[in-house]
Order: sequence, then C-alpha cells, then structure tokens
Amino acid sequence: MTLLAGLVGGLSLATLLIVWPEVRGLCPACAPVAVSDIPSKRFVTVRKAVDLEKIYGDQMGGPRFPNGPVPRVYVRTLPADLEAVADLERRKQLFFRVMVPQILRLNEAIQADRKRLIEIGWTDGPLPAADSKWLESLAQRYGTTSTDRQTLLARVDIVPPSLAIAQAAIESGWGTSRFAQLGNAVFGQRTFDPDRAGFSPSEVQDANFRVRRFQSLMRSVWGYMTTLNTHPAHRDFRRLRAQMRRQGNALDSMALAGTLTRYSEEGERYVRLVRNVISANSLRSFDGRRLADAP
Repeated sequence: MTLLAGLVGGLSLATLLIVWPEVRGLCPACAPVAVSDIPSKRFVTVRKAVDLEKIYGDQMGGPRFPNGPVPRVYVRTLPADLEAVADLERRKQLFFRVMVPQILRLNEAIQADRKRLIEIGWTDGPLPAADSKWLESLAQRYGTTSTDRQTLLARVDIVPPSLAIAQAAIESGWGTSRFAQLGNAVFGQRTFDPDRAGFSPSEVQDANFRVRRFQSLMRSVWGYMTTLNTHPAHRDFRRLRAQMRRQGNALDSMALAGTLTRYSEEGERYVRLVRNVISANSLRSFDGRRLADAP
C-alpha cells in the first residue's frame, strides 16, 4: 500500500509527527474565553463507535451533514473501538462527527474575537478601560503586543475546517493512533517539557521530546490552532491567509496547505499528502458549514 493510499484509507503514519517545538510562554491548551460558556451538557463521553450514531441520530441530516447546521455536540474523547470499524467509509464519517463540531466551535470563538478586534479599530488614542483590558489579554494569548495591531489581526483568524480535518486525519490515522486514543492528541503535538503530560514516541529512537497529552479533544484542536496562529514556523501560513483576507477572497485550504512545509519532517511530501486527503475526501464541503443556533 502506498503512503497516500494508506493515509487516505486510514493508516496512522508515525513518521509524520510534527517537528515544530511547543510554543513557549503561551497556553496552547487554553481555549478562547468565549468557549468557557459552553454548557456542560454539550460535552458527551462515548465508549463505542455506535454511541456516536445514537447521540447524533437524525440531527446529522446525513453522514456528512450535507444540509442544515451542524449540531452543537462535542465529544470529549474518541471511541475506543474506532479502529475495529471495518467499513473505512463509516470510520471516516464517525471521525467527521467527532471533529467537525469542535473545529467549527473554536473557529466561531476566534471569529468573535476577530470581529471585536476590528470593531475596536486602529486609533492611537486611549481606549475604554474594558476594551484596553480585553486587548491586552488577547495579545498575550496570541504571543504579541496590543500595540502591534497588524500582527495581532493576522494571528486572530480561523483555520479552514477542511485543512484542520485533513491534518487531524493524517496525524491520528482517522482517530485510531495510540496518541489520539489515549491522550486526545489528534495532531501529534510535541512537548520538550519533562513536567508536561505526554507519551514517548516508540517509533523514534532516543527522542528528546514527547507527544502531548490533552484533557479533551477540544483542547487538542485549540493547541493546533494556536500553533498555526502564533508559531514562527508558520509565518507564511498567516501571511497568505492575511493576503486572502485583504483581497476579499475565501480562505483556500489547498493554497494554505502549501505553506506547511515546516509542519512535518516530510516537507513538500507532507503538503502533497494534505492536499490529497482534502481532495480525495471532498473536505472543502465543510468550509462553509455552520453550527446550529444555541437554544
């Protein structure tokens, strides 16, 4: 089986562990403030793949929610028997059910922050105390200063769902990898901090890092988004995304994938893989999706 066939099909690729170091001084596991108001009833725990289908039921509107909004239901951890699902297409649909609502919810929170940032404006004059305090907090979260508005605006932006889904599928083998199953590490984030929870990568000899363990899938997704939005290795990603915004274009995940040569040791090969996963699974159909209105 070729590399592409294996990944598109569902095998986990341990060689594609991301190579950027963790973001020092930030909190990649801390979600935006706006996420703290999610009712606890929206978070569910599943033990078996069939539980996902029972939880969502007819709310899905079909296997890929082709019509209507996506339900606001967030799974804390992946089903333990996901790898045992023999039907590959069904396994992928289950993976979408887990990942898509969480990616959309975090993008929603980022969009709210971006909207407020733009509304505050670019005046050099003093800001109201509430806006000033919020701006300082936002800048700290994104690893810059409140006076560097251009950098802040370039960082406070969403990750196209199709790109996030593709990278999660690659790094976790469609949710079946040891790191994803035992530590919610769907993006294989590394840590060099011996005091931070993580796994030793058995496939890497004499590794000086571990793979981060997260309390929930949503924290793992937020860690991934934080890295793309703040780490120096992904400056080109942010520049191209900002250019798309200035030109009034929709964010193009295929073009943005081309900037991720430093995301993996595979370089350009990794970029081709991401693009093929997006294309082969029609993932761009998720980029225009929205969550259901909160009750």
